[in-house]
Amino acid sequence: MKLTFLGSGSAFSLAKENYHSNIIITDQKTNSNCLYDAGTTIPDALNDFGLTPLDIQSIFISHNHADHSGGMEYLGFKTYFASYPFGKDKPTLYGHHSVLDELWDSNLKAGMRSLQGQTASLNTYFNVKYIKDSGFFDIGNIRAELIQTIHVIDDRRFMPSYGLMLKDGISDTKVFITGDSQLAPNQMMTFYQRADVIFHDCECKEYPNSVHAQYHELCGLPAEIKAKMWLYHYTTDNGAITLPNAVGDGFLGFVKRGDTFEY
Repeated sequence: MKLTFLGSGSAFSLAKENYHSNIIITDQKTNSNCLYDAGTTIPDALNDFGLTPLDIQSIFISHNHADHSGGMEYLGFKTYFASYPFGKDKPTLYGHHSVLDELWDSNLKAGMRSLQGQTASLNTYFNVKYIKDSGFFDIGNIRAELIQTIHVIDDRRFMPSYGLMLKDGISDTKVFITGDSQLAPNQMMTFYQRADVIFHDCECKEYPNSVHAQYHELCGLPAEIKAKMWLYHYTTDNGAITLPNAVGDGFLGFVKRGDTFEY
């Protein structure tokens, strides 16, 4: 299992300092690439790594904020028109139905519905695979299990948002990517304990009622949990915010743009 962080920044990151927190999950035995989220910086992020959308076999969308799904129109059009007949090389799209239905109806439909001579749907551009609650999908030999997280709660509902528990079928290593998540230890501790490595949403700029786990909150987790936790999806405000000493506080550290991890 290999994880490549095309970026590790929050929604407010500028391209010159970081890209959005979009990750390529690779099963190196089968050379299968799955893109975990596709934010608006994804065209430049892929290009900087010498990749094109055709290098991505599948995509998982965790939720519908633009830094996680704003690049889907680009990926859909680029792969659809990359070969003839059009759509021959479309990637597989995974996600919970609550996320993918909103992705099309609220984000993509206006720009992608009309093609010359036809009315398109999400299935026109992607091989859509809906994942049920507590369901999973496979990336080569890697099993990816959906974990619902607490991100934004409006006046009526939880915004659909999902992390992944990755299990390498060869080494049995378990990696938990939280995606965007508030700190909710009562709900997440079981998954923290199951995982060998955790990549956790971490906001370094303090906000009241934050929809992201904040650094000072994460510092209160048990030492054995922090010892297997990498922090990502942070704001630096173009260098105005200095990252804390995460290693000194018991974490594995902050993920930087371009970091790769192999298990």
